[in-house]
This record gives sequence, structure tokens and C-alpha cells, in this order.
Amino acid sequence: MNRLDRYIFFRFLGSFFLFLGLVMMIAVVFDISQKVDNFINKNADISTIIIDYYVNFLAFYGTTFSSLIVFLSTIFVTGRMARDSEIVAALTGGVSFPRLIKPFLLGALVLFIGNSTLSHFVIPKTNIARIHFEDTYVQDKIIKRPINIHRQVLPDHYIYIETWSPERLGGYHFSYERFENDRMIEKLMADFVRYDTSQKQWQVDNWTLRTWLKSGEMKLESGRRLDTSFAFDPTTISPDLRSTSTMTSPQLLKYLKKERISGSEAITSHEMEWHKRIAYPFSVFILVFIAVVLSSEKRRGGIGGQIAIGLLIAVIYIFFMQLGGVLVSIPIFSAFMAIWLPNFLFTILGFVLYIRAAK
Repeated sequence: MNRLDRYIFFRFLGSFFLFLGLVMMIAVVFDISQKVDNFINKNADISTIIIDYYVNFLAFYGTTFSSLIVFLSTIFVTGRMARDSEIVAALTGGVSFPRLIKPFLLGALVLFIGNSTLSHFVIPKTNIARIHFEDTYVQDKIIKRPINIHRQVLPDHYIYIETWSPERLGGYHFSYERFENDRMIEKLMADFVRYDTSQKQWQVDNWTLRTWLKSGEMKLESGRRLDTSFAFDPTTISPDLRSTSTMTSPQLLKYLKKERISGSEAITSHEMEWHKRIAYPFSVFILVFIAVVLSSEKRRGGIGGQIAIGLLIAVIYIFFMQLGGVLVSIPIFSAFMAIWLPNFLFTILGFVLYIRAAK
């Protein structure tokens, strides 16, 4: 990098971390004001609040909103350079406009690598302590009891539970069906099934096992209690939608493979979590590119006007991000399309602005 590149590169990163620090300080102040009553009522000590919650709070929300923060900081840096005629001087000195964008994109690359590393490997681990703290000191847990649960746990292996109790890790009216060549060869039925966390196995009460032999005859067995192991655990029956946020990406990929087999209704939510970890860090490139071409021209309103336009675009971007959860309910939208839609639309916007600015 030449002197101009280094000047823009370090000024860009410095402004980003300054904006990040300011935004996170404001976020912490607002969060404390909303939750201080919960902390007092539930006797949360200061060290637990700081170490278990707010350190992880800063890591999670700092990573989540880093793309938007870098967008605003880029507008601030580029707007000041345009106001001080530094961009005009560089262009007059023979630096092309695409060449002027290069140090900004190099800075975006540094942030993309850091953000991706945090999203895939670090933030899932910090989420464990943060979510546990929120469940203990902030939120009143509402337990939902799923009904009429159907799952495929292995190829040609299916389970059904009429009612599942998450707090007891048990369910009523359980059946386990096994097929071979599209023919049922075994069916286990029970009044109640419960998972023993200490023994890591299932307890089946008042069970009946029907086995169809090759001769066509049916073998019938029954009993009061059966301790056995199955190829699934309670998370297969009633997955926690937050659980994937505590998994590193290699763990999440393995979990997604298992959930696709089971036919879980939560699979879309889990796939969205995976695509977010790629799409949101990647948006740094798109938003930095838009911010540079948007604020590189010296305007009458100065930096304030450019930041106002930047905030408007940031709000629109956030709107499309939140829209993803609605779009997945439409059959033509997959989790990939719903999460990546803002990036696709803003890439088009970026090129339109670039063509205009390059003239």
C-alpha cells in the first residue's frame, strides 16, 4: 500500500472502532435501564452481570450490527475527505475512482475475516453464558408443550408422540415404527416415554412391541417398564430454536444434517441461522462500497446530510433483514433467498450509485 492507501485504511478502521465503541456504550446504557429491576429482584451480583452477561452482550451485538456500524463510519470518513477536498485532490493527482475505493475494501476485508471468525466459532460459545443469564435473571421462561409430533429419526425409522413435556423430558402415547422395503416390520407402542439424563437412555412404560416376521406372522411382546436406547434424544423431539445459536458452525452443519432427516418443522429456522453467519459478515463489502460512492461527492449539506442519507439506507437495510423471517413462509422463498435478499438488492443499488459517481 502507498501512503494514500495507508492513510485511508487506518483512518477507516479507526473510525469504525470509535463508532463501534460509542454505539455499544449507548446500547449497554439502554439495556441496563430496562433490566435493572430484574437484576435487583433476582439478586444478580455485579461480577455475574458484567462477566457472564455484558461481556457476551457486547460480543454478540457488536458482531451483529458491525456491518451497519461500518457503513456509517465509512460515510463519516469519506464525507470528511470530500468536505476537505482530499478526494478531489487524489482524483486530480491521477488516482482513479476505482483505485480510491481499494483501501476501503481492504479494510472491509479485515473486518469480514474478523467478523466471520467471531460468528462461526466465538459468538456461539459466548451465547451459552448470555442465554443462560437471560433465562435466570431476566426472562420468565414460558414452557410450551408440543403436540402430535412426527419425526423421522433414521432412514425408514419414524416416531410419533401425542404430547411432549419439555420440563419432564417425557411424552404420552409414543410409537416407534420401523420399515423395510416399504413394509412395516416393527412397531413399539407405549403409554409414556421419558429420557433419563443420568443414564442417557429412554424409559418406556406400558409398552407393546409388534414384530412382523418374514413368514408373515406377527410376534407380540409387552411389559411394564423397558429401559432402552434410541437413535435420537429430546432435542430431536422438541428442538430449542435458540440452541443453534450456541453451536459453532461445524456443530451446526452436523445438526442440520440430522434435522433434515427428522423432518423437523424448525429446520428453516436453523438454516437461516447458518446463512446469517455468512451473509451478514459479507454485507460489509456491499455496505462499504455503497457508503464510499454515496459520500465521495462534496455536497451542500455537508457530512450531516450524508450521515442522514446513510441512516435512511441503514434503516431500509435493517427492514429487509427483518423481512427474511416473513419471506420464508412463502413457498418460493428458501432460507438462503430470504437471508441473502438484502445483499442482492443492495449490490444492485451499489452498482447504480457507482455508475453515477464514476461520471
